[in-house]
Amino acid sequence: MTAAMTGDIVVQLRGGTYRMSSTWAFSNSERDSGTNGYRVTYTAYSGEIPRISGAKKITGWTLYDAAKNIWSAPVGTSLRTRELYVNGVRAHIARGPSNPTGWGTPTSTGLLAPDSTLASWPDIVGTEVVSENTWVHKSCPITAASGTSVTLAQPCYANAGVPFVFNSGDRIPQEKFNVSWLQNAYELLNNPGTFYLKSSAGTLFYVPRANEDLASADVEAPVLETLVRGTGTAAAPLTNITFSRLVFEHATWLEPSTSGGYAEGQAGWHITGANTQVPMANLTRTAGNLVFDHSTNLNFTGDTFTHLGSVGLELTLGSKNNTILGSTFTDIGSNALQIGSVTVADRFPADGDKVTGNTVKNSVITYAGQVYRGAVGIFVGYTTGTTITHNAIGQLPYTAISVNLGWEGLSYSGDATVTYNEIFQDMGVLTDGGAMYSQMAMASPSVMKYNYLHDEKITWGGAVYLDATTGNWTVQNNVLDTGTGASRFIQCCFAVEARNNVVQFNYSNASGTARGVPHPSNTVNNNYDNLTSFPAEAQTIMAGAGLEPAFAYLLSERTYNDTTNGISYSGNGWTYSPDRGYGDVGDDLRYSNAAGAAVTIPFTGSGISWLTQRSTFTGPVQVYVDGVDQGTITPPTSGAPYPTRHVGYSINGLAAGNHTLKIVNNGAALITVDAFTVSGPRTTVNDGAAGVIYSGSGWTYASGRGYGDFGDDLHYNYSAGATVQYAFTGSGIGWLAQRSSFTGPVQVYVDGVDQGVITPKSSGSPYPVQQVEYNITGLAAGSHNLKIVNITSKLFTVDAFTIENNRKTSNDTDLAVIYSGAGWTYASARGYGDFGDDVHYSRAAGATVTVPFTGSGIAWLAQASTFTGAVQVHVDGVDQGAITPAKSGSPYPTQQIGYSITGLTAGEHTLKIVNNGAALITVDAFTVKQ
Repeated sequence: MTAAMTGDIVVQLRGGTYRMSSTWAFSNSERDSGTNGYRVTYTAYSGEIPRISGAKKITGWTLYDAAKNIWSAPVGTSLRTRELYVNGVRAHIARGPSNPTGWGTPTSTGLLAPDSTLASWPDIVGTEVVSENTWVHKSCPITAASGTSVTLAQPCYANAGVPFVFNSGDRIPQEKFNVSWLQNAYELLNNPGTFYLKSSAGTLFYVPRANEDLASADVEAPVLETLVRGTGTAAAPLTNITFSRLVFEHATWLEPSTSGGYAEGQAGWHITGANTQVPMANLTRTAGNLVFDHSTNLNFTGDTFTHLGSVGLELTLGSKNNTILGSTFTDIGSNALQIGSVTVADRFPADGDKVTGNTVKNSVITYAGQVYRGAVGIFVGYTTGTTITHNAIGQLPYTAISVNLGWEGLSYSGDATVTYNEIFQDMGVLTDGGAMYSQMAMASPSVMKYNYLHDEKITWGGAVYLDATTGNWTVQNNVLDTGTGASRFIQCCFAVEARNNVVQFNYSNASGTARGVPHPSNTVNNNYDNLTSFPAEAQTIMAGAGLEPAFAYLLSERTYNDTTNGISYSGNGWTYSPDRGYGDVGDDLRYSNAAGAAVTIPFTGSGISWLTQRSTFTGPVQVYVDGVDQGTITPPTSGAPYPTRHVGYSINGLAAGNHTLKIVNNGAALITVDAFTVSGPRTTVNDGAAGVIYSGSGWTYASGRGYGDFGDDLHYNYSAGATVQYAFTGSGIGWLAQRSSFTGPVQVYVDGVDQGVITPKSSGSPYPVQQVEYNITGLAAGSHNLKIVNITSKLFTVDAFTIENNRKTSNDTDLAVIYSGAGWTYASARGYGDFGDDVHYSRAAGATVTVPFTGSGIAWLAQASTFTGAVQVHVDGVDQGAITPAKSGSPYPTQQIGYSITGLTAGEHTLKIVNNGAALITVDAFTVKQ
């Protein structure tokens, strides 16, 4: 760049994967900064997705052990990695069963195995022993095994056991090195989705999951440890750069494979070097796969950080006034985002090295700590003026937000603002943490306000956790929907109590119990605990927390594992199966073969999907939504190997609010519960709203009914030809009505195209209200029109309409869309109203279109005609059956939904559509629910 910029410089990256053989480096000394107040922006080309990857693509797979379904590929002896991704899904290092029995008392050099089996393994050196307890995850390599004696690497093993000490002389002994599991050995390749790299032979081994075909699968082995690095100096920082709508993926972290292993102290910071005792103020950082130091005014806007092996993004010394906005962090090995340091040297650094004024806003952080499970969502070290606001943070094994970890003493840290965040499903694995955690006194007042914390799994700790030495925090007006356990935890132990904190006006459905008696300098009063329902003031806080409306699309669906608090199981026969290795959400499943076995989940949103494992053993279930029978559902079946994470039932279009789903096993067939995905709230338009147009005769308006209608009112009609229309902007719409035994069929039109006859479900008295009678989802983002016509003189009711937010729409020409097979033709500038005014089509049997996508649902848009025929649909390699798109006569309507699926776990998926015969198949576009 020039030193005298006269305008912004914008670098547009075309879609596709940019495989980095070395770190993408930015330096002020190399003139990478924006100057004269102008910015240098690296952004995605319109409608395309550039992926910055540090991985090597692995091919050449052959079956190595048919009995165990172990495959191998040559990778060369120089490849080193601790990560692997297959079709966008993280594979795990080969591991044994959890919490194995028979291990003896730890020795000074290692462990005593149950027997001499380990000593017989040819590659026992380098196998790792993992130990998890309370708040830490540790792993140490094995250096030798003889008989039952197992020697662990030093200094890893010593550091995993040395005590933590305070200046007062108080000590916290570490828990003994228990064996949580063994990993990284060929002999442990027992479960699908696991791998082992034998570097000495240059061979990678892998056990594929159900429906993974390694001949065509995208297998990525990350090799870079630093994917992106930005550096400046205190005097000349790297400045004025924007990264926008880029995907950063595929990096590893190799330090845990060394003799130092990974002896965690807390929150992704670990113990290194030779020690006899460890001051908790002297831990070592886990380095970022993207790391910036002495960088100012950097913007990360709409970026995605995913499939990373260590810390996702790190802003370290001298990082000032940087902004992370509208970005997504998911599937991160350690901390998703790390701002600042907590080493002793960084407590009072020179001004140029201080970390100040950084903001994280309207971003989504999920599934951090996927390898090192003591990691957190956002780690904030010694900083000033850090703002964390309006984020959605959840689905984490440990703490969500950790601020000022230092244990004791003072630093320059202060003026932190943690407000309006939605934090959910944290503390999923470890204990002694919380949704919002702090330690050590802040040098200037800091606040935690207006946050909504829910579905937290607390076995020990607190949703708001002011640990020992915490000070100068104001914690007010938070809603703690923790369900069980302590809601606030104000530490008062080890002679270093939390002091000078104000905790007031918080709402909780838990006890609010503190550990011991808080120091009298703390003000703790006027909190509302043990609530059975939240008052209007609390509900206002809940509604205002999390992503602001313009960013709600970043997390339109949330996944709740089968173990989530609030999910209840009743009836007989329920069994919990953990650590299955089959690709389940959370690697676990609940199942029953008993008639009447039921699962119930309350949820807040506008829709829900039940995820199951398919097999030939499942049978029909009865489904109830808000107590109303939705009928008998028989989930699709599949032969072995039985695929997981599949949608067994889905409902969308409910009015935004609180609902309940209940599923009951109808017989003695198998019922499985893997997880539930919940759709975020839709905009709900009442029947009397402006823009809802009624025509035809006989319309009657009834208000103040008291039956639970949306808005407590309803329009109804008994006249044939009576019509209601509503013009909306979005990607879908649901029609809500009252069910009864008097309703009859209606004709539905979307954008003037006949969608067919819909007959609402009937129900006896008392007649349920706010029922979804028609829902369409997956339209191209934009303006649409719904028209419903009564075709008989039976009852026709209109309660409300729910609108799906605009989806991302990818044209048929998107670089990610892959066409294979014969006969594909591209037609552009057609003038028929196609999305992008173009279409791909074929009349050849076997013609296939494949599109990878990131989200929780996808719809295929096509042109409807009398010439189209059946296609076979596959999602993530699993056959969804034959689909015949709706037909239509001339003029043939465009942008019509040929297939749609919702309710998938948020993440990377693949849709494949195959023409079954010689009929016409058209591809106009795809819409993705993010």
